[in-house]
Amino acid sequence: MWALLTLGLPAFAVALWAARLLRQELDPTRVPILMYHRFLAADDVASGRVHDPERVWVALDSELDAQCQALADAGYVAVDLDELQAYFAGTFKPAGKPVVLTFDDGYRSCWQLARPVLRRHGMKGVFYIAVRPDAHTRELVQGLDGFMTPEQLRALHAEGHTVASHTMSHGLLSEMSDADVRWELSASKDQLERWLGAPVRHFCIPRAGGDRRVVRLVGEAGYVTSTGADKGGACASHDPLRLPRFGVSRGTSGEALLARLQPHRAAWEHLLADLRLIPTRLLGPRAGYRVRQMVYGGPLRRALFQERLPLVMALGGAVYVAVSLAWLWG
Repeated sequence: MWALLTLGLPAFAVALWAARLLRQELDPTRVPILMYHRFLAADDVASGRVHDPERVWVALDSELDAQCQALADAGYVAVDLDELQAYFAGTFKPAGKPVVLTFDDGYRSCWQLARPVLRRHGMKGVFYIAVRPDAHTRELVQGLDGFMTPEQLRALHAEGHTVASHTMSHGLLSEMSDADVRWELSASKDQLERWLGAPVRHFCIPRAGGDRRVVRLVGEAGYVTSTGADKGGACASHDPLRLPRFGVSRGTSGEALLARLQPHRAAWEHLLADLRLIPTRLLGPRAGYRVRQMVYGGPLRRALFQERLPLVMALGGAVYVAVSLAWLWG
């Protein structure tokens, strides 16, 4: 009896968790918000002129092109975050199924490679800008990428894209004092507004550093929406300061992206993402980040790419059932 409870309760809890997430993904107001970071030119990679082994936070321009085409063919239309809020409020009706394309950190490759793709497909994006990236952020892309200039940000805004805040330094807000968090929020907002000559209303919490205190301070700073590490589709019932997203990694085809956006697939991906965030919630963002880096850099790295998630989860469930039966009948 105790063995059945020991084995059955975790499985039952996970099943309830998954059912709750599936119900959320089946919400009729659900809108996918896609998350991108850096880009590489497919021609440079194919010719060997550029070698960048990173796969989680980087994608090819050809992949973005195929994904935009697949989204358009499936009836999706890109909307900005103001339109998303109006859609949730019932005051805006897009010409197709809404999708939001977001680009974190403000990398120069987004200007050079992603922007032309968006223009070619008549789509607009949301660019979250770290105004003055810290040494850690700069070193991660040293020799591989850079950051957009104020002139380029003004051009993005003039072209109809949204320029939003990603703090001043791209630091871990959850490890900062209230005063430092308020400065990161207000100084980045003020600087971007001076560069653009327009209000900055939207924010992205960097590096999974968004606890309840940080989210509260984001709202107090005057932002109307915020995204971060939460995964899944965004619904009208979500707190606008905790909008979830789908991360898009390298190697994702247009067809694979559409498959990931299906409610049943998105619910399981959301579940796995929540499980991956357990180290962050138990140990804090910095330690959790180190654990994730160890996992992504280890032998499980390739198994954790999004297109392999269904197989990984099916194998994990089969192993769990096999071990449970062996224990009960052994």
